[in-house]
Amino acid sequence: MATEQAAEKLNMSVNQIRALLKSGDLRDIQIDGRNVWRIAATDVESYIAEAYRVTAERIAAGGLPE
Repeated sequence: MATEQAAEKLNMSVNQIRALLKSGDLRDIQIDGRNVWRIAATDVESYIAEAYRVTAERIAAGGLPE
């Protein structure tokens, strides 16, 4: 999916998605040597799953306010 599509799915801005890509928290690939980049839907789903896991750990450790 395009960066814009990933941003919409995650309810983030395109700049936030680019920051995740730059940090390595989200992966993308270059298509066909052109300046076209895509993010796999499975990578977006993995990012969501990891966010749920981290949040659950924080809740269990008492790290989130009620």
